[in-house]
Amino acid sequence: AAVMALAAFSTPAPASEQRSAPFNPPMSPLLLTRSLHRPLPDGKAVVTRRSYEVRISRNAGGFIVEGRLIDCQVEAPPSLAAIAEIERRRPDNGLFPIMLDHRGMILGGTGVQSEGSRDRAAALTSRRIGSSALPAADIVLAQSFVEQLRSGTAQSHWPVDTFHPQPGTRSESRGVPLPGGYEGRLTIETAGRPGIGQGELTALERVVTTDIGGDQRVVREEFRLRKLATAVER
Repeated sequence: AAVMALAAFSTPAPASEQRSAPFNPPMSPLLLTRSLHRPLPDGKAVVTRRSYEVRISRNAGGFIVEGRLIDCQVEAPPSLAAIAEIERRRPDNGLFPIMLDHRGMILGGTGVQSEGSRDRAAALTSRRIGSSALPAADIVLAQSFVEQLRSGTAQSHWPVDTFHPQPGTRSESRGVPLPGGYEGRLTIETAGRPGIGQGELTALERVVTTDIGGDQRVVREEFRLRKLATAVER
């Protein structure tokens, strides 16, 4: 239910709230880096940074984004090293091309979702956990991450303004129905800004907080778009 609500939050803001500045992206190759900070039950986290070489070109009525994954870095507790390696090797099949409208907003209403090899990764990870000699506490952490992979919370929808962030901060909150008549709450805070040097063009940060019966989980996500040559030199 939380994943579906997050998809609904990804819809564009009303036209009156969207930036009026035209979308004129460079036609040269760019580097898009997505960082995802996912919490674990013990307070630690799995942090994934995926970098894509992208090129934005004009298309009928808008733009098309072609790209490919060029780097993936994963930070995880030592006990989850094997799982981190699976996440590091997971491809993002079917992510590109991405279609944008004339404002630079992702077409489709709910942004882009990276499916990759989620189900295969979850199944393989489960088998490795079952045959491992991990302590009970580490097995709990490992199974938590597997459930994130299987449910899709490990791969949330991209904001529709990923390539042309709306300036400033906005916040949305709504209830999420749960089995048994319970209700959780999902709050999303999104902040966009222009680049701040080192060839950076734009940056967008999204913080997703789920509260279920007082149990809070906070997932942080950041998108940075840079000129490719500058990013590589750095």
